[in-house]
Amino acid sequence: MKEYTHDGEPITKALQSLNHSRPATLAGLAVCITGIVPNLKGTQAETAAQRRGARTTKNVSSKTQLLVIGDNAGRDKITRAQRWNTPTITAREFLALI
Repeated sequence: MKEYTHDGEPITKALQSLNHSRPATLAGLAVCITGIVPNLKGTQAETAAQRRGARTTKNVSSKTQLLVIGDNAGRDKITRAQRWNTPTITAREFLALI
């Protein structure tokens, strides 16, 4: 598995240093994450999104403003996002935002 980095540090280490003084790149967005975001365990992706100002959700609805598509993403969530014209980004794009 490729080790993704942020500012030259492994993502997992970079997540530990996140604080609220950094930009709120996802401020005010309702974000749903489907699949596995590389190098993040469990709910670390959701926590990272929340630290960047997002409100995370478990399901895609008409109120979802962004769907993050990770490895082994759920087909149902992608289909719902298409139905609602919800913008999507890849896990790699998400890692760049956090």
